[in-house]
Amino acid sequence: MTTKVGIDQSHGFMQEIINNQFDRKSYQLEVEDLKAVREKKVEEYEDKLRIEEKKKREERRKKREKVPTQQNYIPPSQRKVQITPPRYLGKTVFKMEVEYGPNKYAPIKIRESECIKKACQLFVSRYDLPVDNIQTLEAHITMQMGLVAFPS
Repeated sequence: MTTKVGIDQSHGFMQEIINNQFDRKSYQLEVEDLKAVREKKVEEYEDKLRIEEKKKREERRKKREKVPTQQNYIPPSQRKVQITPPRYLGKTVFKMEVEYGPNKYAPIKIRESECIKKACQLFVSRYDLPVDNIQTLEAHITMQMGLVAFPS
């Protein structure tokens, strides 16, 4: 006769213990799977946040690049003509109001020793008008002053 070594597992109480061990193992695997899924979602969310933060930093950097901290160098050939009149040019010979924008008027004065063209250049540069207006303004002032005889 052979003797059994170990615990008799056919007993009902032992079967209950074995079933509990299987249930615990399956529960533990489910918990680990859920934990892995949660960790994956957290990683995806953190990646999304990192990408959004990177985009925000890039936008801020681009915005800073667009606004220069110092004035850029402008070559002399592209600078606006800035003529500064001398302090005293003599007695005012001619004065006229010129419309330089919608409902915006400014006086232009021509003095004894002043060139009409330079006065027009000064006026155009002071009020940021197109350079084409210099000749038109000069012709109009000359005509008004009666310096050029136009045929009737």
